[in-house]
Formats: sequence, structure tokens, C-alpha cells
Amino acid sequence: MSDNKNPHKEDAANKEQLAEENSAPQKKETASNEERPLEQESEIGALAAKLSGLSDSLLRLQAEFDNYKKRTAKEKEQLSYQSEAKLMLKFIPAYEELQLAEKEAGKLPEGELKKGVLLVLSKLRSSFEKEGLQEMKLQGEKFDPFRHECAMHEPSALPEGAIVRVIKKGYLFRGELLQHAMVSISSGMNEEKQEAKKEEKQGKK
Repeated sequence: MSDNKNPHKEDAANKEQLAEENSAPQKKETASNEERPLEQESEIGALAAKLSGLSDSLLRLQAEFDNYKKRTAKEKEQLSYQSEAKLMLKFIPAYEELQLAEKEAGKLPEGELKKGVLLVLSKLRSSFEKEGLQEMKLQGEKFDPFRHECAMHEPSALPEGAIVRVIKKGYLFRGELLQHAMVSISSGMNEEKQEAKKEEKQGKK
């Protein structure tokens, strides 16, 4: 009869169906395996970007901290200098008294007493100088308004604007201005002296 099914054909069809069903998971697994490296690369790239950002942040923080340390160290140094300079300014009268005492001691008769006094005074004066106190050497220098105070002008053989006399000593502390010097400044020679000097030069010729 025509309704009878061929068992061999049915078996073959069943086998093909089973084969297709078995191959489907394998295809999915292969596709999944192909996608994994791409996902891993993406994750690695994201981690690398995060690490790079953290590294940059750490470098910036380190630079900021170094700058902070330098700034605070400089501020401490400036505060220390200012306090020491104020103290040294108070000791200037004592330093000048020591200089006068040395001059007076130089008038004593020669002997052990004079040597002892001069030695003590010299050591005391040197202790100030070792700390950074320095007297300005001004005679003949040009007037500097940042370091000197002009008390008066007077005629002299020195060029106009040169320091003729020191009225009040000026001091430096570790190279920085501590006390302005009060000075008298040359206004140059007056006309009479200029004429006399010209005549003197002409006479020599």
C-alpha cells in the first residue's frame, strides 16, 4: 500500500535532525568563544585607561605636595630670618658701643690689661659679625635711596651725589638691608673752589 512509510527513510531523517540539533550548540559555543577575546580586550583597555588616569592624578598630587613643602619651608625660613633680624637690630647699639670701647681700650698703656680688654671686646664684636651683621662701607660711594637716607648736601671735591660723610651707620644682615645709613651727599665743588682748582692746574702747566 502507498500509505506504508519507509522505515529506512524515517531513520535517516531522524538522524539528520539529531545532527542539526547537536551542531547548533556547537555553533553557538564557537561564536561565544570568538566574542570573549574582544570583551577581554575591551576590559583590558578600560583598566589601562583607569590606571593611566590614576597615575596622572598621583603625579599631580606629588608635585603639589612637593610645592607645598617648598613653600612652607621658604615661609618658615623667612619668618625665622625676620625674627632674627629684629633681634639683631636691637643689638646694633651694643655692637657700636663695643667698637667705641675697642677704640678707648687702644689708648690704655701697653700691658696685659690692654691685651685682655681688646681680646674680649674683639671676640664680642666678632660674634655679631659671625651671625651675619655687617657694617656698610659707604665713604665715596654713590648715594642709593634704597640703602641710604640723605640728611644734607655739602660742597666737596667728590663728584656730585657721592657720599661725603656718614652721620649714622648703616647695616646689612646676611646680605639684606637691616638699617639705612644716614649720610651727607656731595653737591660738588662751589664756583670759587672750581676756579681755584682751574688756576692751580694752569699754574702747574
